[in-house]
Amino acid sequence: MANRQQPNAKEKRWLEAVCEFINTEGLGILYGPEFKGRTDFQIHHVKGRTYKHNKVAIGHWFILPVPVELHDVHSNHPDNVTHFKHKFTKRFGLQSAIWANLSNFIIPLDDIPCGVFEAIMDTKA
Repeated sequence: MANRQQPNAKEKRWLEAVCEFINTEGLGILYGPEFKGRTDFQIHHVKGRTYKHNKVAIGHWFILPVPVELHDVHSNHPDNVTHFKHKFTKRFGLQSAIWANLSNFIIPLDDIPCGVFEAIMDTKA
């Protein structure tokens, strides 16, 4: 079976919930006071859209809203996750921990398919 690029209906709802949450609360809730009130972000697929971990498809679930300068490929910010993953992690923590924090704000965990939360946390990304 070929890897799929497009999200399914549940994954789309998750993406919409993440975007709505950040547009309401701002990035400061995830990245600290420097980003308080900011809503300019890009969606970062931490392991890529088609990624599976322990045979569980997590690519469309393991997403983070990231401030533009910390994600955009054209940004030369020293903590840009696209170019300097280790520096980003040193400053903000593991991406899986940021995701877990985000998910605690947004969803009842029963909305995430069985095994997805555990697979994301197990990535140690």
